[in-house]
Amino acid sequence: MELARKITLYTFKNTEINNKKASEFETKSMLYLLGMRSDSNEIEIITVDCFNDVTGVNSSFSKLWDVQSKNHKSLPPSKIGESLFTLYDNYVSTMSFHAYILFIPKLDRAYLVDESLNSYGYENIKSKQRAGIEKKLKEKINGNKSGTVPPFFYDFLDNVLFVEGNKRLSTYIKSLSKFKNKKSVSEDVYDRIFLEIRNAQSVLKNSYIENETISHPSEVLKFGRHISKKEINTLLISRLIGIDIFSFPGIPISFIPFTSGLDEEEIKDLLQECNENLSRAFFDKNGCREFWKISESLIGLVKKNPKRIVKNIYDDLISTIEIKSIYLTEKTIQYMISLVKAGLENVS
Repeated sequence: MELARKITLYTFKNTEINNKKASEFETKSMLYLLGMRSDSNEIEIITVDCFNDVTGVNSSFSKLWDVQSKNHKSLPPSKIGESLFTLYDNYVSTMSFHAYILFIPKLDRAYLVDESLNSYGYENIKSKQRAGIEKKLKEKINGNKSGTVPPFFYDFLDNVLFVEGNKRLSTYIKSLSKFKNKKSVSEDVYDRIFLEIRNAQSVLKNSYIENETISHPSEVLKFGRHISKKEINTLLISRLIGIDIFSFPGIPISFIPFTSGLDEEEIKDLLQECNENLSRAFFDKNGCREFWKISESLIGLVKKNPKRIVKNIYDDLISTIEIKSIYLTEKTIQYMISLVKAGLENVS
């Protein structure tokens, strides 16, 4: 049964600063939202410890993906039931959420109908364990042991998605980078990027918003407890290449030959055009996958022979990849090759 809601007021409750272990798990859940779901491309913003541990939001604020993250060492049915409370609280709140996700460590396989799954609905949990989950969740909601069934209780449970976050840290970053050759970047680099994102996420909790009230999801932005997919992707590509390709100061040395014969204003115009093209290609939802594919190939070609000139690398690239993006012009890609060469020199 669909629960009809009318948005009135939503009050932030139980916000807190968690420990390092919990923060790491919350970062996993955030990266899961951004890169591991079939609808990840819709999520543009992540709020941290507002509606829940993390909540994904689309660009129009019409969809919210709600995540409760619990990194308990042991998860018996009673603990699972307790962990579902904030999700239930949001289910019956005045705010409408698109998805309700409990992000947890790997459950005891004896609890599951299909042990092979690591993402599943409530129906995949066996009846014996469901009884324990429901008993504890009712106690938590009711504030007593009466066993009374709360409003929309079973509707809520039917809408919960259980996701096991037992993958390596690097896997969550790789899901965003879209590099096909996972060995093109070392595990250590991916792990460092994960920790950098985790630290940026933790800083967002430093403000105090307990009992603050909003009447529309978009108002959450005023509290500054959010991070955008654009920010994370910018950080990611910058760290993988070793340089901020979207705000490089000056001209990469290996790009100087391509400015021959141009006056100062023409050089400025060329650099601006290349930068704008890179940004458009990277942040274009339909073309970003091509950007990642080309970036991966560029990194491989430059690493293979760092001393090669840009023109030769460009010729090799276009002989193996059909470039379809209107933004990735010949000059733009040559500029990008120059940036990759400069970046990899910085990190070597």
